Amino acid sequence: MRNLIISYRKLPSQVLETLNSTYPHGYDDHTFEFEIPGRQVICKAIRVTAEGVNYLIKLESRPKQTDFLLDEDW
Repeated sequence: MRNLIISYRKLPSQVLETLNSTYPHGYDDHTFEFEIPGRQVICKAIRVTAEGVNYLIKLESRPKQTDFLLDEDW
């Protein structure tokens, strides 16, 4: 099987139809977050299989928030 990472905005119509039929009541409960290696970005995504291809569909991305200890006494 082939694996593809694709943005939601660039989805082919066939995959969009598969996504809508797989999750008819919405897919918010089935999403997960992952970090792209080498970047400070966290992406929210969902998985769908269509026509022998595993799609990882990126829904949104946000910058990774890092907490720094600002206490000088530490």
